[in-house]
Amino acid sequence: MLAFLLSLVLHVHAGESINAALDSARAVYAAKAERTTILLEPGTYQEELTIDVPGLKIKGTSKHEPAKITWYYGHGYQYRSMGTINYGGSRNRRWNASVLVTAPDFYAENIIFENSFNLYVSEKEAADSLYIVPEYTAHEMPIRPKEVGSTVVATKAYRERAAAISFTETATNAHLKNCQAIGKQDVLYGDQGASIWWEGGVLSGSVDFIFGGMTLCVDRATIIANITEEKNDKCYISAGRSEVGSRGMLFYKCHIKSSVKGRVWLARPWRWWGETVWAYTTWDEGVLVPEAWNTGLVHKKEGYNPENPCPYSYEYRSQDASKNRPAWVTILSKPQLPDGTKLKPKAWLNY
Repeated sequence: MLAFLLSLVLHVHAGESINAALDSARAVYAAKAERTTILLEPGTYQEELTIDVPGLKIKGTSKHEPAKITWYYGHGYQYRSMGTINYGGSRNRRWNASVLVTAPDFYAENIIFENSFNLYVSEKEAADSLYIVPEYTAHEMPIRPKEVGSTVVATKAYRERAAAISFTETATNAHLKNCQAIGKQDVLYGDQGASIWWEGGVLSGSVDFIFGGMTLCVDRATIIANITEEKNDKCYISAGRSEVGSRGMLFYKCHIKSSVKGRVWLARPWRWWGETVWAYTTWDEGVLVPEAWNTGLVHKKEGYNPENPCPYSYEYRSQDASKNRPAWVTILSKPQLPDGTKLKPKAWLNY
């Protein structure tokens, strides 16, 4: 006897609510274990979403005009619309993610995930009211402008943690195809236990913007260093902290772009045990800092060993043949790790 999994398809147009569609998806899954596909027409959807329905699919109907899901909460600020909870209190959105995925088997295609906090002042933010969370001083966290469209918040003085999309430890087997994640600092996050296949598309950010303990394969994506000519504006692409014995991050056949030359690092491991692999990497001429790897987040922290600070750091066949790398970065001679794991997306994710 064959069992067929039913599927519900919901269509959302610009100006309509994705959250309303999510409410319907929760109801049908609870009643019938029926999985839902949400189709988004081109447009901007200013909503904060929690993907807590197993097997949910969100697809933009246009590959050339992807739908954008965006929100504006960032670390250190309390907005009135948050109610009585915030990042520093009981609100746990994994760096205030615009989209938080907590369920397994999430699939997204042709979607832009954005957190506008470090990019511009949105209409929704301008209409909200806020104050600085007391753990910060006004000097450390400046008052934000209220003018819609203001980009002063993209400067270093305003920059703080604000995720476009985050995954909890229960968000296993996520697959995002031809999607974009856009922000500045801490853009794409995953807990230890999450597993994510980011296939194609674009990842854009600046400081440690792909970070966490998740198992992640970034497969043939364009990576954009979202930095400016402002003094000391730098880009650290990845910050891994996967536990020893579990898979971390694999960047496979990715290309790196930046309008500013010589200020981009491949990785700054969050903890010394974080596993990061860059394989077949290319970039626009002059973009990458020659040493390409940095120990700024592990320096003199737990288990720090200056002779071998981040032993799970690997490269294979980079554009510059991995010249000038630190001694603690292992330059692989064949497309597999010392434990035999092949540097292929499906092998990495154990598919």
